[in-house]
Formats: sequence, structure tokens, C-alpha cells
Amino acid sequence: MNYENPNGDTPADENPSDDPLPHQYGLGAAGKGTLASAVAFLSVVYPAAAIPLAGVGAALQAVGERLNTLQQVRTSEVLAAASKESALSPEEVVRELIERDDLVLLAAEAIDAARRSRLPGKAATLGQSLGAILADDALLDLESVWLRIVSVVEPPHIRILGLFLEHPAPRGTGSTLWRTGPVMKVSDVGEGLGLDEAVLPLIQDLIRAGLLMDPVEEGVGTEAGTFVIADAFSQSLKATPLGVQLFERLSSAAVESN
Repeated sequence: MNYENPNGDTPADENPSDDPLPHQYGLGAAGKGTLASAVAFLSVVYPAAAIPLAGVGAALQAVGERLNTLQQVRTSEVLAAASKESALSPEEVVRELIERDDLVLLAAEAIDAARRSRLPGKAATLGQSLGAILADDALLDLESVWLRIVSVVEPPHIRILGLFLEHPAPRGTGSTLWRTGPVMKVSDVGEGLGLDEAVLPLIQDLIRAGLLMDPVEEGVGTEAGTFVIADAFSQSLKATPLGVQLFERLSSAAVESN
């Protein structure tokens, strides 16, 4: 499956799993009891709202159950991708991860990021980094960096970064090849996506993750030897090689999970 440019379609995320996971708030006996108690209390304080509140309680319970299911799917995608990348069974992956404190922390970071994400392919990409580490411990530092990069990005970041990248292969070919695109002004990106100044925190996330950079050539400055710092909203940026590699990783994960 091709990981399309943000202006096109993005791949769906599937692959549920039977792996048992801790229940989220509102699903276990304690959670259900807390929710029921809260609804009962409000019904006593505001009797006229008793019937609507009962409906709200049921709706909240349904949301919690759906959330738990989605988070199970995300965790399963992480473990499945790690298993495939490392050539270990899912059970062996878990066993290897829990034997070392540093790997436990990385796994927790990856699973937490995957469970909270709305980005297709993110869970599998995080799992591939874990699997790469298990397959070759020499990749620990490199893949730890990638875990942190991938953890940051969500659909809005991808839509922005995609404007700075080009996909030279025709759509529908399954190609994971990307390359750097045009230099763009932050203001143009914000206006083009309808975000205006709200694009700034997303841009800063991408800069901190090393995915966007200032295109000013080395040695270019004023006559006094000082550089002109542009206003954040009017500055121009370009994608970095890491930005290209991120899209290639997400594309590859989408293809592998299809």
C-alpha cells in the first residue's frame, strides 16, 4: 500500500489481535462502579436529568470499550511489526524486551505513542524500530532516535511535512521512494492548510524532531557578519533527509502491514 501525499488518501490501519491487555478506565469493575456512582449522584442532585444522564453513562461506557479495543489493536500492530522485523515470535519479542530495563522503557514509549495515535502506519513503524533493535543491538542508538521522532508526529504534522516532499513514483505503484521538495514559507503552509498562525507549534515540533530546517546557505549573512533571524511565521523552511526517511519508513510500514 502506498503512503500517499497528505492531499491524497492515507492507508487504513487494521490487524486486530487477541493479546490480553490491561483494561482502560471505565471498563473494569471499579471503573464501571465509579461511572455508575457518578451518574447516580448527579441524578439525585438534578432529578430532572436522571433519564438523560443514564443515557450519557451508557454512551461513555461504549466510548471506553471502543477505546480499549482500538488500543489493543495498536499494541498488537507494534508487536506484530517487531516480530516480523526481528524474525522472532511475538512471545519471544516480549521476552527479549522485558529482560533489559532500557528495552522495557523503549517498548513502553513505543506502545504508549501507538495507543494514543491517529496516524495510520505509526504503530507498525514504531514496532519496526523495536524489532530492528532486537535483531541488532548496534542499532539501539539509531532506532531510539527514530522512536522519538515517530512518537512526535500525528496527521497534522504529516500533512505539513508532505508539502515539503515529493513522491516521484506514480500513485498506485506501492513505491516507498520520497525526496525533498520545494522551500516553502511557513505563512504559505499555514494559509494553505487553513491553520494560519496555529501552524506554528506544529512547525516547531517538526523542527525539533529534525524533519524541517532553515534552508539558508552556510556563510550567507549580513556585512557585519550577523545573520538575519526571520519572523517565525514568515520564515522559509525545507525538508531534511530525516523528513524523507520518515515518509519512507511510514510508507514501508503501510506496505508491510497490507
